[in-house]
Amino acid sequence: MQNCLAVYTAKRAITGSKLAEIAQSVGIDLRFMALGGQIASNTEAIRGKALPDVNGGALLIVGGFEEDQENLIDFDTRLSQGDQPALARKLNGGLLPWCELYSHKFNYEKACLQDQTEQAKLDGSITQKQLPVLKAAKIRYLIYNQSQTKKGSQLMKVLTPALAEAVDGIVADYQR
Repeated sequence: MQNCLAVYTAKRAITGSKLAEIAQSVGIDLRFMALGGQIASNTEAIRGKALPDVNGGALLIVGGFEEDQENLIDFDTRLSQGDQPALARKLNGGLLPWCELYSHKFNYEKACLQDQTEQAKLDGSITQKQLPVLKAAKIRYLIYNQSQTKKGSQLMKVLTPALAEAVDGIVADYQR
């Protein structure tokens, strides 16, 4: 199962609000948490700041599709109550799709210089036609289906191309 996709773009980094808007355009209601499924104490920063500048660029995204609305309503209630154990049960039980999101500044040349195997991995993750976009990229978003569930995979595979389109970026298979 493919479990990590990347989006590379030369555009400025987006905010959490913009990512939520992109997700909504493809039928996903998105929520943000700290890694490890912890309740984020800085929701306003996540929504308002560039994603690489929040929580070291690392967040947990929880998505809800149309069929997940009942679970998402309960999730929102538990989140507002600060009920961490109930949220953990919901996420660990696979009741809602979730993925880790990593947003960072990116420099192709630096990445290749730091690790000699990196150039082959990067170049192999895209088509030859996409290589100029990859080399010009300034931001990399990684959407990682750490849950390794079908719903998590669905979240990753629906959100990633929508994000790439919104930021004039490309999608890369980060596993190569």
